[in-house]
Amino acid sequence: MAVGSLGSLGIGSGVLTSDTLNKLKEAEMNAHLGLYNSQLETNTSRQKDLAELEAKLLAFQTAVNSLGDASQFNKKKVSPSVSGDSAAASLVVGSLSNLTNMKVIVDQLAQKDVYQSNGFKDKTATVMGSLGIEGVDGKTSFTITQDGKDYKIDIDESTTVSQLAEKINAATGGKVEAKIVNTGDRDNPYRLVVQSTETGTKNNISFSGDEKLLNAMGWGLDKDSISAGGLYGFRPTGAGDTDKDKITGSMSGNTTDKLLNSGEKTSLTFVIKNGERYDRFTIDINDQTTYESLAEDLKKQTNGKVELSFGADGKTPTFRATNGGQLSVFDGGYATDAEGNIDQANYARDGKATSLLSSKFGITLDTSTPQGYNVASNNENHIQKGMDAIFSVDGVKMTRPTNTITDIAPDVTLELKQKGEITFNVSQDTEALAQSLESLATAYNDLMINLNAATKYDPDAGTKGNFVGVSEIYNIKSEINNILLQTITVDGTVTVGDSESSEGIEVSSKVSLSLADYGLTLNDGVLSFDSGKFNSKFNEDPELAEKFFVGSNGFEDIDLAGDRVSNLGTDDIAFKEGSFTITYNDTTIDLSKTPNGDPFVLTGKDDIEKAKNLVDHINSFGLEGLEASFEIINQGNQNQQIQFKIKGTSGSNLEIQGDNEFLKKFGLSSRTLYSVYKEETGTFGMLKNTMGEIMSSEGSFGGYKESLTKESKNLNETIESTKASIESRYDTMWSRWAAYDGIIAKLNNQASVIANMINAANNQNS
Repeated sequence: MAVGSLGSLGIGSGVLTSDTLNKLKEAEMNAHLGLYNSQLETNTSRQKDLAELEAKLLAFQTAVNSLGDASQFNKKKVSPSVSGDSAAASLVVGSLSNLTNMKVIVDQLAQKDVYQSNGFKDKTATVMGSLGIEGVDGKTSFTITQDGKDYKIDIDESTTVSQLAEKINAATGGKVEAKIVNTGDRDNPYRLVVQSTETGTKNNISFSGDEKLLNAMGWGLDKDSISAGGLYGFRPTGAGDTDKDKITGSMSGNTTDKLLNSGEKTSLTFVIKNGERYDRFTIDINDQTTYESLAEDLKKQTNGKVELSFGADGKTPTFRATNGGQLSVFDGGYATDAEGNIDQANYARDGKATSLLSSKFGITLDTSTPQGYNVASNNENHIQKGMDAIFSVDGVKMTRPTNTITDIAPDVTLELKQKGEITFNVSQDTEALAQSLESLATAYNDLMINLNAATKYDPDAGTKGNFVGVSEIYNIKSEINNILLQTITVDGTVTVGDSESSEGIEVSSKVSLSLADYGLTLNDGVLSFDSGKFNSKFNEDPELAEKFFVGSNGFEDIDLAGDRVSNLGTDDIAFKEGSFTITYNDTTIDLSKTPNGDPFVLTGKDDIEKAKNLVDHINSFGLEGLEASFEIINQGNQNQQIQFKIKGTSGSNLEIQGDNEFLKKFGLSSRTLYSVYKEETGTFGMLKNTMGEIMSSEGSFGGYKESLTKESKNLNETIESTKASIESRYDTMWSRWAAYDGIIAKLNNQASVIANMINAANNQNS
């Protein structure tokens, strides 16, 4: 019950009134809540100032964090010799790259393969009706081949021109794009345009299927020209479903006989199918090639995947895929362009190859097996031929299926734009670093102005900041300055020479550095930055600067050097399963197999060739960060030796396992080398960590901020509970006073009655 809610209090007594009770309550409220309200006012003021200080701290922390990030010190600036629309290429260099310059000559851009059909009068008309194709039972089809995959397109009497485009898009899953275009021709304005979605010769389109349909579409086939992605080869006539890994013929001559007449040459292409994978090997044959030399060439050029044997009688030539895949052969080799250059994107049949197989090997091919056929070279409906990009980088000729090149160097992207020549110079982008350091100085000075005002006490003026005596805030300044003013030592190099004129030599050494060396100086509490001094010092040794500012961390490289060995022999060395395995990056490779799963045999005419073939084999697995190499000791001398080496750079442990007697041939043994993690923190790395600790909920600032929030909450709760307690007590007091007042009123009334009776009696007696 609120005091004063009933105005009758005091009527009986004239003393216990509501006004008296309200004054008593107000006095008690002021006495009890004055301290709490004063504390809450101080808390609110501090929280307001703390929010301003937090904004300054966060701005400083942001500047520190950017300088504590290693990527900030690896930003690259690319300066092209030609810019704008006339530039032949553009270059983007990331922070992980060590590239300093690059010269690029663009000879040819990669482009898509594009076909158009003959014209149609109406895009809603049926294809078969428009072209006069009857098909079989009112149906027909053709196949689009791209990159070793066949996409069959079925057409019936209801299929319209527009629907044909939709069928192609659906069947190829977006690998080939088909669309209807209106050319504006008066009679037959609509054409079907079919193009590869991506650039490059591997995405070129070829056809097979109903030749009448393809001729009517304007895509007449040249069956002597086959796209590389559509070459499947042929099996011999009458070959059954058994022994698909072999092609067997017959011969009447001797294995030393030459296969061609004087001046003749041709090629055979062998195709091995394993699942969805096709391996193709083109073997050139000239007038010096014999049966025996062809067998040797096959073994060498296919890495043993195809072999030629002649049977016990020496008269039964048999080609065999040694990995068990299906073997086919194509009577021809790579095509040539108009200038006589080899065109590895296409194959051409050769009558000499057909005759060679028939006359020398007794093999007749079943050419009914569909291939991915090209259209005639003069077909105008082939409006753009798919091409690879041809370019050179620093004089090295290269080809890629795309104009965006990302694999010429780590963290480098080259974008080819047009034919021409361009040079790029790449340097450290110190401008961004200098701006970050300038921003740091500004943020620091703003922070210190705020901190000084918040912790300053002026006895003369009688003023003080809100955080005078608050150690959590006051100590922030010293924590920051201790790091900014410190000198640290980092691993670097110094130049040692015999005299001032000597160029000297660089030797590893500990180098002592401070921020003042890089143009950041603290005078009278003000941090200033000299960009000229920074650039000069930074450019002396950017790597040293990064170590000083950020620090360095990571796993140390693993360098495995085997014992020196010799006499690997001239015979081939067979690798048995499990005899030599390498585990790195949680991947185990068994050197008894190639990356394709074929058996591996180490060949070579001497120790050096064997060593080269072994390291090439190890590196062919492409384990990231792992590189095998070898060193020749005393090359050319009688005591020449080979030392195998394996280097790991990605932080993984390296494990060599296998048959120790076998590993001993290569100077190795079963062992595990562990990568060691090393961490060194630079100036801004330390400051970044310190600022993180200060701002965290457990740090000095974050903890103090949280304590103010809790204090405010507790004060408000205390004030409310105190108010409620006083209100409750005075409600009780009012009730009691009301009862007392009633009693007094009753007593007064009784006294009044008695008095009246006495007065009346007195009046009667008188």
